[in-house]
Amino acid sequence: MDIINMTWSEKIKLARNPSTPGEVLLELAKDEDSLIRARVASHLNTFENTLLYLATDINNGVRHKVTLNPKSSSKVIVTLFEAEKNLTNPSILVIEDLYYNNKLPYIAKIIIETLFRDFI
Repeated sequence: MDIINMTWSEKIKLARNPSTPGEVLLELAKDEDSLIRARVASHLNTFENTLLYLATDINNGVRHKVTLNPKSSSKVIVTLFEAEKNLTNPSILVIEDLYYNNKLPYIAKIIIETLFRDFI
């Protein structure tokens, strides 16, 4: 499959398709368009290593979708937390999602309460 030469709408359709395999989603996760990456971040077939990659995405909408993906493991959630707390301008939405995510360790919740008390 030649993802590089696909149109934007073809990539979006592929990222939305529930049958798209994880290998294809991995390639789409590298796309320059944040909407395509966000679709990949919310896709249930996305591999853990792809979610780890997207957890440090520059776009807060992509990171938000990673927090909401039920396939995001504790490792993905902790990686996202570490990335978010080190940003100059962390996303309020991502911080809130992390705080209420049951996969985030308790100690990380305490750190969020300390660093971002105004966000939660």
